Amino acid sequence: MNRLACWCGETALERFSNAYHRCGRCRTLVCATRPDEPVSTDEGDPETGFYGKDYWFSHQTARLGLPDITARAALDLPERCAHWLRALLAFKTPPAQVLEIGCSHGGFVALAEAAGFIAAGLELSPWVAESGRRAFGAMIFTGAVETHGFTPGSLDAICLFDVLEHLPDPVATLAHCARLLADDGVLLIQTPKYPEHASLSDLETAAHPFLNMMQEREHLHLFSAHAAEELMHRLGLAHVAFQPAIFPAYDMFFAASKRPIEQTDPDAVRDCL
Repeated sequence: MNRLACWCGETALERFSNAYHRCGRCRTLVCATRPDEPVSTDEGDPETGFYGKDYWFSHQTARLGLPDITARAALDLPERCAHWLRALLAFKTPPAQVLEIGCSHGGFVALAEAAGFIAAGLELSPWVAESGRRAFGAMIFTGAVETHGFTPGSLDAICLFDVLEHLPDPVATLAHCARLLADDGVLLIQTPKYPEHASLSDLETAAHPFLNMMQEREHLHLFSAHAAEELMHRLGLAHVAFQPAIFPAYDMFFAASKRPIEQTDPDAVRDCL
């Protein structure tokens, strides 16, 4: 059996909870258990595979107490998707080329396209991808980003919203993304933020909302801000800019780039729109 290791390579992990271990070197929580089903549903059943149809209906509603994907499509558009569009516009203006990895129902892709971006999305499940195409007319491809022939250096922005924590090998996946970015391209990431110096007892005493992010077999890596910045530096994205997250009590949001990050002039954004 392979020894549990952090994304940074550290194997001397401290027990944090029944399901998570803590890396003292980079300050990441690493899930000790992995999905029973393959994460990718490309070759599996699009309805029952992990992140397939069942994930977006019975898993979301029964296990997590969240709306299913149909309800989320309506709820997310004026809330999360609008927030993410404002965040994207802070760094890039239309007609920049944008790819969202793990685009779910496709609402953000459609909204970005409506704003003038050349936007596309990726989803692992064929069923979810087709659902997004029907719901919003969004351009959504099926499969992992590594399986597609996107031209290196061709993308102005790659977005991973509530995706990083699900990646089995975040270094490999994001290294591939970094190769696809233009020299001044940006990686935009929203992911849970582990309060890096807090113990499980500290979080439980404070009834900290981050506890809800400790989702066994699903959130495989829970990054601290320190760990997220270290990951970006390892990928050659030396410039990291943290921004307000839509749910700051338990999330973080940041942009990362190979070059110094420049924010767009609000007047220029208004002119584009």
